[in-house]
Amino acid sequence: MKVQASLKKKIGCFDHGNDGYRFHRKIKADFSTNTWYKGPHPELIELIRNEINDIATYPELHSESLTEKLADHHHLANDQVLVCNGTAEGIFYIAQAHKGVSSRIITPTFSEYEHACQTYQHQISFCGADFVSESLHTKTDIFWLCNPNNPTGQLFSKDLLSSLLNNNPQTLFVIDEAYADFCMEDISMIPFVGKYKNLLILKSLTKNHCLPGLRLGYILGHQQIIKELQKFRPPWSVNCLALKAGEYALNNPIINHEELIQHLALARQLKTELQNIDGIEVFPTSTGFFLLKTPMPAAHLKELLVEEYGLLIRDASNFRTLSEHHIRLASLSRENNKLLIDAFKTIFR
Repeated sequence: MKVQASLKKKIGCFDHGNDGYRFHRKIKADFSTNTWYKGPHPELIELIRNEINDIATYPELHSESLTEKLADHHHLANDQVLVCNGTAEGIFYIAQAHKGVSSRIITPTFSEYEHACQTYQHQISFCGADFVSESLHTKTDIFWLCNPNNPTGQLFSKDLLSSLLNNNPQTLFVIDEAYADFCMEDISMIPFVGKYKNLLILKSLTKNHCLPGLRLGYILGHQQIIKELQKFRPPWSVNCLALKAGEYALNNPIINHEELIQHLALARQLKTELQNIDGIEVFPTSTGFFLLKTPMPAAHLKELLVEEYGLLIRDASNFRTLSEHHIRLASLSRENNKLLIDAFKTIFR
């Protein structure tokens, strides 16, 4: 029993949101996953329906068509792009290709950086976001950074990142831009891919189109690094429906300036309402998702919200440096946000 409990604890430390499948209660609103709150576009759903017969044949061996379109989109060469079955897969490719090196990870952040580094015997060190400055000399082989950061929504400016790249040519910087479309500021380092040989950028095509079930992401970087990463990608790693969805996503962005302003306004309103509840601490963010600290342990609160209200939140207690009272929320529609606000007011009355 001790072995089973220990194994459960080890696996649990890499749990994620969007785990409503673990409950028998129907989920009315999912605040646990920070994908685009309006869901996938109806045209994209229709496209996938029309392409469903393609599952009878193999997809492209190495995602060649989407690779070419991504390269054109970002004004890069094809060999500077690596399409993956989700950005999480890309993270593991990077860790595997650099097995046994030293890695530094900003905390709290997406747990799969640590998971991948553990899997491939990296020597891991951690630092807080406040530790990052222009004069920082990392003294590590790989530096992992999520921008905007998950779960905090904190941003790192392009000037700061450029200084880090210049001051640490011996360090490979892996910058995860999965949520770059969820903030008003222009923070993407894609224009610098050709300038820095020590830069890799992770991008997601499912966060901003709300398609996490299809699994689709890609890596941008120097040709030599991408060539090394390709050795670890199996054939047919991305399915045919995801490839079609990726092409659609490139040609039809759904998060425009006005949509983003509306989304962030809803998030601010949600934060204000929750902050006004006694005992709730809301942390700053530059995105539509943010951290809270509540008087009730997160695991208990999560179960209560699911069972009594059909609302799902992200228990953030398994993020390194956070406590058992931290949760992460992603703002949804005004109506769904009100459901959560009313539930919180009742619970913490």
